[in-house]
Amino acid sequence: MCGFVGYVGLAAPVSPERLATMRDTLVHRGPDDAGLHVGVERGVAIGLGHRRLSVVDTRTVGRQPMRRGDLQIVFNGEIYNFRELREALEAEGHVFATRTDTEVLLALYQARGLDMLGLLNGMFAFALWDPAQRRLLLARDRLGIKPLVLARVGETLLFGSEIKALLASGVVDDGIDLQAHHDYLGLCYVPGPRTIVRGVEKLQPAHALVWEDGRVRQWRYWEQVLHSARPDPPRPASLGAAAEEIWSGLRAAVKRQLVADVPLGMFLSGGIDSSAVLAAMAEVHDGPVKAFTIRFEEAGFDESVQAAEVARAFGAEHHVETVRPDPDTFLGPLTEAMDEPFADSSAIPVWYLSRLTRQHVTVALGGDGGDELFAGYRTHFAWQVRELYRRLPGPVRQRLIPALVDRLPVRHGKVSFDLKARQFVAAADRAPAAAHYGYKEFLSEDVRRALLARPADVESTVRLFEAAFQEQPFRHGLDAVLHSDFGIYLPDDILAKVDRMTMRFALEARVPLLDHELVELAARLPARYKLRGATSKAVLRRALAGRVPPSVLKKRKAGFNVPMAAWLAGPLNPMLRDMLAPARVQRIGLWRPEAVMQLISEHEQRRRDHSRPLWALLCFSLFNERFRGGRPA
Repeated sequence: MCGFVGYVGLAAPVSPERLATMRDTLVHRGPDDAGLHVGVERGVAIGLGHRRLSVVDTRTVGRQPMRRGDLQIVFNGEIYNFRELREALEAEGHVFATRTDTEVLLALYQARGLDMLGLLNGMFAFALWDPAQRRLLLARDRLGIKPLVLARVGETLLFGSEIKALLASGVVDDGIDLQAHHDYLGLCYVPGPRTIVRGVEKLQPAHALVWEDGRVRQWRYWEQVLHSARPDPPRPASLGAAAEEIWSGLRAAVKRQLVADVPLGMFLSGGIDSSAVLAAMAEVHDGPVKAFTIRFEEAGFDESVQAAEVARAFGAEHHVETVRPDPDTFLGPLTEAMDEPFADSSAIPVWYLSRLTRQHVTVALGGDGGDELFAGYRTHFAWQVRELYRRLPGPVRQRLIPALVDRLPVRHGKVSFDLKARQFVAAADRAPAAAHYGYKEFLSEDVRRALLARPADVESTVRLFEAAFQEQPFRHGLDAVLHSDFGIYLPDDILAKVDRMTMRFALEARVPLLDHELVELAARLPARYKLRGATSKAVLRRALAGRVPPSVLKKRKAGFNVPMAAWLAGPLNPMLRDMLAPARVQRIGLWRPEAVMQLISEHEQRRRDHSRPLWALLCFSLFNERFRGGRPA
């Protein structure tokens, strides 16, 4: 696991010393080694910088940028099938100097060219320089597990693992992208391909980009095809048979991802997904599994007891740490690590969990992706309830129920009922894509626009979900919902959070549920095998029956939530009032100070739970101070 930066163009945009500075903003991603290559080859200026975290082949020559013939590469990630690829290449006469997957990528490009991408099983982002073709290839893995951002400065392309590396170039402006800001307040994260920085963009999952002689082209090399989108959908096996296929696929994925020359363990929440990964690890891993869990002092949010039960069932070596609302401990590092405003508060426990885990191991497997694969979110259940709700008479839906919901007492509990009810009622009567977006919306379009200090020419965030729904032939079904979550929420919230929090501690996180072969297997199953009535993840639950403690299968989806509503009214309140003080808000220049103060006042008085928008505003203010010196947006 590593971090890299670079540029390609007809002229060098930065000096070698500046490129090294850019590279070393990523030291947290690769503390073990550093490399740099700068030159002009066939009239093209090329610069590559790399920071390495040694996971595989820690002893032989695995330094980067790595050269093979004239080719050079900088690479972040792991290729899980590199040994099989290497054997096939050796059979064709290729000779290797190292045991690394990095060298296999170079040899595979020599043998297959751009077609190499479809042969890779792994999580990756890389930049490969081919001077003979005056070509630079950038590529990102199918699900977007590893990040890759880029900026175009004239005819020069700058790229890197994180935004901060590009900002360190001195040639990339740090102005705020107002559309990204608008979308961020709606979703709590910045959806790709935009970033919060105007002119910096994310290479999207399953995409590749080629720079050749100043020309840039980009394409998608893989796509998940869900059951309802197939022109001739396969006849599904029985639920029981499908469950065994899923278990076999998960077991194979976990076995592939246990490849490492350093200690490894796993994140254990006690929920279905992480329990599934532990069950598979217990079958294929030699010796006790090291499992890591965080706990909360607030009982309604704590799942460590459940996790301990699962750990005991598999004889895991279990480590637990308590999360506390101490802003001096996590807020600064969290802001630094996330690289752009990010208001999914589950990043806080992931930060603590990563810190704990890195004290014991270098690689950790997690259960992320199971909700998107098997319909595990409450928003998926809300989608199903919506169909029943819309059969009620119009006056009941439009007047009676909203009036009753508006009178519910405001509670600061874990995803409280009043919060869920208000979101559901507000969104249920919308068009399908807008309804699904509404279940996820942090701050409504009207409230966001009223919050602005000046009008902004921005599009509604729902456009992203409408576009995702349009890509599916059955635009009203659960598959359309899952497709949108895979393309928007998964890469830019879940996977971004896990990557940044783990790499803050030079910890490599692996996600076997997002092995693309398992993803393709799950995609072939009809939606009714995933959500059956009120039962989420039906096929996965069936696969785990008899393999995990029964209590796991009975447990409802809990999520990795933190008691943010109570924290913002309590221990985090001084920080909140400082970072969102009227003078500071006025200086940022994006929001009306009186509107922000109204949100704070209503939340403190428990007239409304504004914890999500307030946390989003606080995280933006922290980002603006750290990366932009508090300057106006």
